[in-house]
Amino acid sequence: MASVAELLPRAARLKYELEVQLRAVEQGAGDAGDCGMGLRELFTQINTLRQLLNAERPERRNLWKVKIDELGHEAQFLSNDLRRVTNFHQHQRERDSLFRRRAGAAPSSAHDDLLEAEDSYARSGNQVDELMETGRASLDSLRAQRERLKNTHRNALDMINKLGLSDTVMKLINSRNRQDRKIVVGGFVFLFVL
Repeated sequence: MASVAELLPRAARLKYELEVQLRAVEQGAGDAGDCGMGLRELFTQINTLRQLLNAERPERRNLWKVKIDELGHEAQFLSNDLRRVTNFHQHQRERDSLFRRRAGAAPSSAHDDLLEAEDSYARSGNQVDELMETGRASLDSLRAQRERLKNTHRNALDMINKLGLSDTVMKLINSRNRQDRKIVVGGFVFLFVL
């Protein structure tokens, strides 16, 4: 059975290849079906990685979990981008077929303005969707960081308790540091006066 260390680079390479394919689909040179199949394969690999995560050593498990979650977020972004590009191309084909059915009459200037406004509106909507997805991903990332910091803080407190350092000892250490600073500053002042 493969490990996370072996499968994660393969999944990352597949994600990169899908990014390249998606750029080609956006430019009209690629096939959205192939890109969709690749995305399904990537999601399958991510699910496999999540299942293999429990077999990893506990000290490495959190690191692998973060990397797998990042890969999952990026795969979700790719899926959303593919959906957006596919919808745009479908809308473009429908619009072109409508114009072809108009019995050869050239669209008027008002129609051109409306089509341009519609395209602009669609692009703006797509950009807002992308910004919302980016914001959600950022918030998720910040939440995960907060949890990691809470765990680190809790572990540090546990370590201090294991070492036998109570609150009173910590206060004594801090007051001693303040007294030492005062002595050093006083010594500097005394030396400068001489």
